[in-house]
Amino acid sequence: MDTQPVKLLLEYDIPDEVQETYYRFVTGEFVPQVNRIGLELAEVWETVYGDYPRRLIVFVAQDSAACTEALCSEKFQRLERKLVRFVKNYSKRIVPYKGQFQF
Repeated sequence: MDTQPVKLLLEYDIPDEVQETYYRFVTGEFVPQVNRIGLELAEVWETVYGDYPRRLIVFVAQDSAACTEALCSEKFQRLERKLVRFVKNYSKRIVPYKGQFQF
């Protein structure tokens, strides 16, 4: 059983027309509730130049089992369904934790 920390990387673009609604949802609902199910917010990156997703949000879990459990929870799935209504080009992936920027 792997007990090493992992990162959950969420990447997406935010359409200009929903920015204000998106920010209210992410700061007021998404991040606090994802934290409560065991994924700790670690980093938020904004791309201002280049052909990359505009936003990268990174959560850390104690291990891959805890991350998978959180992702499979009804709460996360509900939050994710709501998030994808505000964003485009959404993707998520789990990667081994490294103490540096990961994309």
